[in-house]
Amino acid sequence: MSEANLLHAALKLPARRREKLAEAILGSVKRPSQRHLDSLWVQEAESRIDGLLKGHIKTVPGAKVLAYRGRS
Repeated sequence: MSEANLLHAALKLPARRREKLAEAILGSVKRPSQRHLDSLWVQEAESRIDGLLKGHIKTVPGAKVLAYRGRS
């Protein structure tokens, strides 16, 4: 069965069966290790700190953030 035919058949399934199929397919894909994810977060944090120290990132007072958040 071609990928196009497989997709066409899958899309005809009821929503719950499509959801289970999607979960099974996604579960079979290699996921990054926690160590790799942690490394990416460290890089992101360091980049943000660097941007803040160089003045490329401006801070916003917490009260302003919370006031804005309260509007949604």
